[in-house]
Amino acid sequence: MVGLALFCTYMYEEKVASKGQLDHDQELMELGRRIRALRISKGYKSAEKFALDHNLSRVHYGRWGAGKKNITYKSLLILARAHGMTLPEFLAVEI
Repeated sequence: MVGLALFCTYMYEEKVASKGQLDHDQELMELGRRIRALRISKGYKSAEKFALDHNLSRVHYGRWGAGKKNITYKSLLILARAHGMTLPEFLAVEI
């Protein structure tokens, strides 16, 4: 948990330092790109198929992947586990 807190603090400070203020919509779009890239790297072209195979809401998963819906901490944990990753691995920049 401490590692996640440090990671989040680092990411926040990086964003503030580089932009002057956080742009939450842009960050949701970045997370959406990450979600799509991870899904594709698993061999799934279809977001719907990935959601069904991992017992996720198709609607929510599609909106997360499009960067159009805020995501809860619990949902982030579920997504990370669906990819066989820890949350810090899931949030890492490299795929």
